[in-house]
Amino acid sequence: MTDRTVPRDVVPLLFASMAIFVVTVVMGILNGTDLVELPHGALLAHVHSGTLGWITLSIFAAAAWIFGAAAMPRLLRDGSIVAVILYVAAFWADVAEIRPVAGVLMLAAIVWFALWVFRVRAARQLTVPGLSILLASVNLVIGGFLGVVLGLAHAGLFELSAEIAGAHPAMMVVGYLILAGVAMDEELVGGEGTTRLSRLGIWQAFSFFVAGIALVLGILLDLQPLLGLNLLGEVVGVAIVLVRLRWRLLGAGWSSPGPARFGAISILWLVPVVGLIVYLIANYIEDFEQVPVRLLLALDHATFVGILTNAILGLLLVATAARRTVWAWADQLVFWGVNLGLVGFVIGLIADAPVVKRISTPVMGTAILLGLLTAAIRLRGSEPARAVTDPA
Repeated sequence: MTDRTVPRDVVPLLFASMAIFVVTVVMGILNGTDLVELPHGALLAHVHSGTLGWITLSIFAAAAWIFGAAAMPRLLRDGSIVAVILYVAAFWADVAEIRPVAGVLMLAAIVWFALWVFRVRAARQLTVPGLSILLASVNLVIGGFLGVVLGLAHAGLFELSAEIAGAHPAMMVVGYLILAGVAMDEELVGGEGTTRLSRLGIWQAFSFFVAGIALVLGILLDLQPLLGLNLLGEVVGVAIVLVRLRWRLLGAGWSSPGPARFGAISILWLVPVVGLIVYLIANYIEDFEQVPVRLLLALDHATFVGILTNAILGLLLVATAARRTVWAWADQLVFWGVNLGLVGFVIGLIADAPVVKRISTPVMGTAILLGLLTAAIRLRGSEPARAVTDPA
């Protein structure tokens, strides 16, 4: 794992992401155990508080870590936090007319972040995680733009099409989140790709990038060959990751509570995620509206929790390396609780077994909340310190 400091300047992003995610997780526990049936607006707030509040704000912080940037423009940092809160509130209120306004503010923050990433990269040697973050930021801009267009359609400015409705989440999940997650994972597990570009690393990053672009264009233009190209890109990307980082995965210190194993388990979650994508496209290519909602939920949570949340929990361990002895007992509970709970949750959805889902939801949710509380206590106690390399 790279011995690099998480800049103190981006710690507010981590605190904000954790605070927002607490709300997301509590809503998820209530909904996943079927104790409460969340209204439509609350469900949308749940999704966007996770993808933007928890994940995207953390990715912003991770970009500074990966590129070794000393600081991020304060207006970009604080403005992004405010934009996320306003956007999530707009969904919660379930008033279609105000979503585009909040969406434009969010898109402005996203575009600024992408420009900042490219500017910061210009002064540094490019690595495989760095290239992945650059490409992920491009897809994030595209996904954010599609989200604003979708919001305008919901506000009644023009007729909403199934193509636009499908293209936005497709880009955010397949084009942006998977690519950004892999970038954080590789930085966490380490290897030569974290110090320089390699040919296989370039192929890996562009495989995921092209896969996301192909999927969105295939949905928007209704071109099935592009959906096939998406499948090829995803499968090739995952295969390259597993081949390039195989020894790092084996030596990730699975029994020790460190950042590397979070990156390693996140990489392993790529396999069921891409497997689900292949299954859905292969079986519902003629009409994606026929896809069972439970399978989409399984895909979303395997991506959001399996790939991204694991990666972010690893990032939080890097940021709190000097204080890892505080609540040290919690680290094992968090790692195994999150991942075993998620396995049960995904199996429950795929097998259409509500009892399994209801049992697994509080296990996963409680473990996440414990991880957030532990990270917050450690972050408050000291400045971000240098990462401690996990034992192989």
